[in-house]
Amino acid sequence: MSADSKDSITPTPRERELMMLIARGLQNKNIAYELKISENTVRAHIGNIMRKYRLQNRTQIAIIYALKTVPLSLRRDLAKSGAGPATVKPAPPLAQTTRAPTAPE
Repeated sequence: MSADSKDSITPTPRERELMMLIARGLQNKNIAYELKISENTVRAHIGNIMRKYRLQNRTQIAIIYALKTVPLSLRRDLAKSGAGPATVKPAPPLAQTTRAPTAPE
């Protein structure tokens, strides 16, 4: 699935609510309390969202939610200024540390 096809998938109203609460940093038990559902149902919704968008963790859910809620005008401004995600450079690799040899046991 390409990045464009992720944009065309629309979350249900309940998924949107759940994504918003995840983006706010709530734990499953707090999300369950807010939405008046069980923690098992929260986990099921999270699993469905991750499969639907092919995500691997809650942070990615929060990012997708944030990107979908940013006003289009701000997205255009970010693209014009070059501050969008395409201009982010990868961090340099961490220096390799060498381990001191240890005495055999």
